[in-house]
Amino acid sequence: MKKILTTLSILFSAFYLCAQEPVQEAVLTTDSLVAHTDSTTAAETSKPLTDEEKLCKSVAEDIMMLYGKWDVAKDYEILIPRISRYVDEFYGRGNDPDSSNKKDMVRLRELYVNILGKVSDEYYRGILNTDIERIDSELNGQQKNPALIGYADKMDFDRLKIIEEFVVASTDPEIVSFMNELRSILRNIRRYSIGFDNTLDNVYEEITRVTDKRVYFLYIEDWVKQGLERTSGTLADVVNSKEEEFQKHIDSDVEDIYAELTDAREKDDKAATARLYYQWTEARKVNIDRVKTDEVSRLSSIVSGFLVSPGVYDINQDLIFKIKTDSENLRPYLENLLKIKFYNDLNSRFRVYSRFAVEKGFREYRVNVLIGTFMFFILFFYVFATVRKKRETIFIRRIPGLDAIDDAIGRATEMGKPVIYDSGIGGWANVQTIASMLILRNVAKRVAEFKAEIIYPAYDPIVLQIAEEMIGSGFLDAGYPEDHKKSNCFFLVQDQFPYAAGLAGIVSRIKPATAFHFGSYAAESLLISEAGFAAGAIQVAGTVDASQLPFFITACDYTLIGEELYAAAAYLSREAQVLSNLKLSDYGKVIFGVMFLLGTILLTINPDWTIIVDILDTH
Repeated sequence: MKKILTTLSILFSAFYLCAQEPVQEAVLTTDSLVAHTDSTTAAETSKPLTDEEKLCKSVAEDIMMLYGKWDVAKDYEILIPRISRYVDEFYGRGNDPDSSNKKDMVRLRELYVNILGKVSDEYYRGILNTDIERIDSELNGQQKNPALIGYADKMDFDRLKIIEEFVVASTDPEIVSFMNELRSILRNIRRYSIGFDNTLDNVYEEITRVTDKRVYFLYIEDWVKQGLERTSGTLADVVNSKEEEFQKHIDSDVEDIYAELTDAREKDDKAATARLYYQWTEARKVNIDRVKTDEVSRLSSIVSGFLVSPGVYDINQDLIFKIKTDSENLRPYLENLLKIKFYNDLNSRFRVYSRFAVEKGFREYRVNVLIGTFMFFILFFYVFATVRKKRETIFIRRIPGLDAIDDAIGRATEMGKPVIYDSGIGGWANVQTIASMLILRNVAKRVAEFKAEIIYPAYDPIVLQIAEEMIGSGFLDAGYPEDHKKSNCFFLVQDQFPYAAGLAGIVSRIKPATAFHFGSYAAESLLISEAGFAAGAIQVAGTVDASQLPFFITACDYTLIGEELYAAAAYLSREAQVLSNLKLSDYGKVIFGVMFLLGTILLTINPDWTIIVDILDTH
């Protein structure tokens, strides 16, 4: 019994001594990584490696050699003054954040205790007690953030907001008396916490900016690029050597599925026929490049199994704390982070280079796209040349809403009231806005000829500049440039519902005789058109947004539906490019309509005649 007790005592003492040994921060070297890789592989695999695994292990060792050649000290010397500047600026700006937060938190705790004595609601008492616990832990040295006393994260912000709102809404005069001081303290805590987060973001971006120049495409160093091309080329050579085998496998899959499909048809098994027919069409879409890409991805995953990451890349409060305190562990800590970042980027780039290495060459399965592109350009140039010669005589169906434009402008002249025009909430690059601007020029020309007045309230300041040019050009085309009042074109607000409210207010005040709404609209469309209806204006609207068309149709006198907006722009402007786009879209509809009809006929005769699908397929 005594021997057993003695043995247990010795074991307990040894365990206690091991537990007391300080834990050192590990900084992995290339040699230790490779050695660890070998030992891990040997421990995990008792059976000998296959030829494929040996190849992948060799590639992994090449990657680790690239990793080992990187001079981390060079980037450390570049980075340390830059990131230290951000930290110094944060802690050196005005009052020291630590002392300021500590002082504020002592006073904040006193306020919480006073408020807590007057609160009976258990919910708010719980919120206050939770924040008091946070303050106590911070003041006792148990900081959530080692680099900043009193740091508040998002959850803390939410809790502080609840407390602040409770104090503001309170009817107790003593609690309300704490409001100004409480707000000032919470504002300081939020300011320093957000400032710390910004500092951390700046440090992260600076490190990323420097380290990315080692690996990423635009800045990649030659020795890294050459090493990645060599290692990825090794995998690519193996994959390319199996190309004939892959092709046979693809053809075999298609034949096997088609044989099963034939059997299902003979047995009149409709469910199996539908399933196998889908599998057969999908199997025919598989191409050699796709298979090779999948294969190189599989091999890359095996390569990753022979690599051991030096750690997790995480730029956090610990780094800021070490910079702030000028810790003796700062250099090995930051160098290790840089090594981890370089390793992760190197591994990621290796996968990209491996994929690119097998995707070189002419892709025969995309010949249809090349032919289609050439045919489109030939058709475009033919249409454009034809339109330029005959643009005045090209037929475009007359749209009833366009006939109403002259009548509506004439009505404004007779009544002595202005015309109001808006182009919706689309930006300058929106196709509907472009069409609206072309219509605006023609409308402005007619307004000038009828001696009326046009008002344009803008949603987008850039569109406002374009609209001013369009209106000015319209008045110039009519021969009355002096009648154009630039003050009638103004910026309203770039916010959806405030814009709708402002436009509705203008319409209700000036009560225009005519209102034009052409462009891109959303939920504000009904608000705008209802205001015009209430003012008694003749309204003509047009949009491609199908969800807004019912509102315009209901509230307006005339509505251009969908593509009629583009047709109206072409009809009124007679610009060669706009007319060409209109004609090309018509030809495209005819071509795809014919192909759809032909494909339907072929599949009706024989479901295996998928020639149309094969022509259009781009897999």
